[in-house]
Amino acid sequence: MRPGVEVTELASGLRVASEFRPDVHGVALGSWIRVGSRDEDVHDAGVSHLLEHLLFRGTARHDALSIAEAFDRFGSDLAAATSREETDLNARVLAEHLPEAIDIVGSMVATPEFNDIEAEREVVLEELALYEDTPDDLVHDILGLTLFPEQAIGRPIAGTAASVERIDEAIIRRHHERHYTGDQIVVAVAGPVEHAQVIDLVEQSFTGLGRGTVQDRTDAVAATGALAFTERDTEQTHIAIGGAGIGRKDERRFALAVLDQMLGGGAASRFWQEIREQRGLVYSVYSYVSYYEESGQVGLALGTRPENLEEALSVASTEILDLAAGNFRDGEIERARDNLKARLLLNMDSTVARMSRLGRSLISDIPLMDDAEVARRIDAVTATDVRDLMVDLYAPDMLCVSGIGSDQAAFDRAMDAFRQPVGGAA
Repeated sequence: MRPGVEVTELASGLRVASEFRPDVHGVALGSWIRVGSRDEDVHDAGVSHLLEHLLFRGTARHDALSIAEAFDRFGSDLAAATSREETDLNARVLAEHLPEAIDIVGSMVATPEFNDIEAEREVVLEELALYEDTPDDLVHDILGLTLFPEQAIGRPIAGTAASVERIDEAIIRRHHERHYTGDQIVVAVAGPVEHAQVIDLVEQSFTGLGRGTVQDRTDAVAATGALAFTERDTEQTHIAIGGAGIGRKDERRFALAVLDQMLGGGAASRFWQEIREQRGLVYSVYSYVSYYEESGQVGLALGTRPENLEEALSVASTEILDLAAGNFRDGEIERARDNLKARLLLNMDSTVARMSRLGRSLISDIPLMDDAEVARRIDAVTATDVRDLMVDLYAPDMLCVSGIGSDQAAFDRAMDAFRQPVGGAA
């Protein structure tokens, strides 16, 4: 556990974590609930996300307008998000406003009244419509369905228009009752506030929570080599490529972070340099890693005009195979390790980052590490570690690909180029 961090479990099972930071004015506050889109059935897909929206529609102690007015007065935004495995609310306020802020957030999490369901349903439907009109986002939803077919973990987090239309108040209340229980909630705070005070405030505000049963999740099973192309009248073809990754507790996650930085994580990365800077084939290209409870996802994404697609994906395949063959460039691993360590330390200047790391670690059941231990794990990553992960996770013929664009034939040619062991790679 990190120095200065204290964690207490309350009678309800709710865990409270705090990190005392006396040198700042603001307090970062967050609440995490262990529920996301992978905890839904197909008939109620999107209920976690809709429920998150409804938390802002009023509680037993605070109506919707008073919630908005309070955080406006605090000079803060109360943000919320739903992912595949968790829902969170977070804000940053002055220390003097923390009691009121915790009271509001506690009431939202523990005793929402689910007012104005139809109005908020319309907001979510507009959000879904926005995704449909944003192909560089939509292509990732299609990839999820392709990589994890007929599984909750692969479905769009916000559901579909049809599933959201089916969700009624009874479904929402059952979902809240099942998942918003003390043993599935974490409250984290970082700033100039003592742990005892935080516990006091949480006990007063997160009232009425009983112990529930932490729900088991079905292990994700990833497909291999599947392709999905959606024809749209777009100027660019948008591509998302993904494969099975590793779980968030896997010790190889430090090596995977180094690999991701080398592959497509920054301006000096291989994808950025070879596909954008050297050849001018794209405006944006990047790699990414997602960690889940027992599995994960690796991937890359780009958008380009159809006439550039075959060359862009051929270059991407070349770089993947080159790293899998153990061909490293001078200083490549060291630069990636230094980048990760520097970003770690720079982020820790932020109370929001410290609070988020506390909350995410606890809700995900990951041991809390101090900065020195994380840096040590990053420094321990070797070229062999990176190469082995490339071989295990990034074989081009095993990755799934989704595309959105106007030219199916261009997509098919690009897939042939991506799948082949192209020249220059062993």
